Amino acid sequence: MKLKNLAFLLSLLLFGCSVSQKSEPIRTGTYFDLVELLDEQIATFEVERPILTKELSVNGEPDKIIVQLDSAEQWKEELGLFYQADINKLGLETSYATEELSTGNGNRKVIDSAKTEKPTVRTIEYNYIENQLKSIRIIIRDENPVYKFEKELNLYFNAVQGKSILSSFAISGDQSMILKDELNYSLKATIGK
Repeated sequence: MKLKNLAFLLSLLLFGCSVSQKSEPIRTGTYFDLVELLDEQIATFEVERPILTKELSVNGEPDKIIVQLDSAEQWKEELGLFYQADINKLGLETSYATEELSTGNGNRKVIDSAKTEKPTVRTIEYNYIENQLKSIRIIIRDENPVYKFEKELNLYFNAVQGKSILSSFAISGDQSMILKDELNYSLKATIGK
């Protein structure tokens, strides 16, 4: 049963996420450059070759996988949903309102919020501690008469020699479709040696 759930979750997470095989969309640079950040992290991982530990849960059934990814393409597939959440695509340059909030003690948040219900990426929140990026939280939501889904994507960073280095990420969500059981899933991944 665990293998079936694992295969289902992986196909769910990777469905349509083959970032490296699609032509690159035109990017505007209007908002925070999430793609550039991910590419920089992957370049670091290609050199350091960290271990990726993934804890999966589909409808409450857990599983754990430990892997070492061999290439940038494998990392891009692993982080595919984060790449898809890029809001710097052509046509989205006026779709989001950006606000910056001070949370005290040198901490701040920058939030890009969708102005309408049309974009599936509803919000992206960047959390900084003393100008060092600590986390990114992305909310994705879509609904039509046949299905409804909501995902929360999180990236977590550690400060290493003045740079923010990705240390873990998490994906969770709920999905419901007509004539199908509701699906709840989560993935927690830790990047380490």
